[in-house]
Amino acid sequence: MENTSNLSPIEEAILKRILTNQTVEGVIVTNEDRQLQYTSLDNNITFFISSKLLSFADIVRSTIRDIDPTDDLLTFRLQTRHKEMMVVTPNDGMQVIAIQKINLSSSTSAKQQNDKEHNDSFS
Repeated sequence: MENTSNLSPIEEAILKRILTNQTVEGVIVTNEDRQLQYTSLDNNITFFISSKLLSFADIVRSTIRDIDPTDDLLTFRLQTRHKEMMVVTPNDGMQVIAIQKINLSSSTSAKQQNDKEHNDSFS
């Protein structure tokens, strides 16, 4: 693993377990000051993705607080046709971004099954 000197042994074990999943393309961990603690991605990609997603997390957190001032953002997921990104922002200040590929064959079959279940045609 790269750049894990700032992580506890428990955090390192969790990262190893996440990265063993073949669909996971990368993980980024930052501290409360958004300083990079760990990345499994190229540095250019890391800084591009982390700056965009963490800024978006701030917007989402603000929106949630506007709706309910006692609530807070813990995680959110974004899904595109090919990738899914999860941002975890626990109370200890660390932020974790995980990016994974979406298995198109299983998602296509699940969509076809879902379409069959919700087909309103009477033919």
